Amino acid sequence: MGRPKKENKVKTEEELKHEEKLKELEKNLIRQIVEARKSQKLSQRIMGERAGIIRETVAKIENNLNSPQINTLIKLLEPIGYTISVVPLEEEKETVV
Repeated sequence: MGRPKKENKVKTEEELKHEEKLKELEKNLIRQIVEARKSQKLSQRIMGERAGIIRETVAKIENNLNSPQINTLIKLLEPIGYTISVVPLEEEKETVV
């Protein structure tokens, strides 16, 4: 039987901007993970071994080719002494015209 087909809904400019903002947040998180790995002078292979994740998966995550699940991120971070935290987004400053 299979999945029902998605409707081809045209996204509004606001929806597209929101999606782009979410993608940027994900890229920033991944960038921080890469920096944490490199600060400890670890290769992707060693980080993956410590986390129980193959090097190819680590590479795909770091190159934004794979959008990882939260448990995968936690697995990657825990062996190097990091975790994920919930922090407030910076409020967008309103410009006065």
